[in-house]
Amino acid sequence: QGYGSKLANNASGQLEWEDYFFHLVYPEDKRDLNIWPQTPADYIEATAEYAKELRALATKVLRVLSLGLGLEEGRLEKEVGGLEELLLQMKINYYPVCPQPELALGVEAHTDVSALTFILHNMVPGLQLFYEGKWVTAKCVPNSIVMHIGDTIEILSNGKYKSILHRGMVNK
Repeated sequence: QGYGSKLANNASGQLEWEDYFFHLVYPEDKRDLNIWPQTPADYIEATAEYAKELRALATKVLRVLSLGLGLEEGRLEKEVGGLEELLLQMKINYYPVCPQPELALGVEAHTDVSALTFILHNMVPGLQLFYEGKWVTAKCVPNSIVMHIGDTIEILSNGKYKSILHRGMVNK
């Protein structure tokens, strides 16, 4: 948990161009509020409420995915820790102004090790998905959340649900 930066070359020689803040938001008893920002003044309250709503959304999505596998609706949630052990982590990415975006990536290509990833975006295109052998830029839809299936769900579903290869691009 904490602040970090990837303003460095990755294994492919490309420059990753990202600052981030990463912390646990749920369950409440596992939060370390000492590292949470004090500004803006409503950060803690707003983030706690967001985490509560996101946790409820995760339950609903995991129920539907369980039913899609022919399982009882609570099975996948149980397998990823249930109400007691499932952790929600928040990562806030910031991509500084990039004077030469053709030389950099925001985040290199990867799949997410998690069960689910929810992305709340700021309407700036940059998320790309590897689909049918090529990189496709995700559309920015106002008031939407992008969701990825993670590696954990791919494994638990025996590959029925796929974890998607994705990356973050920078621009001027």
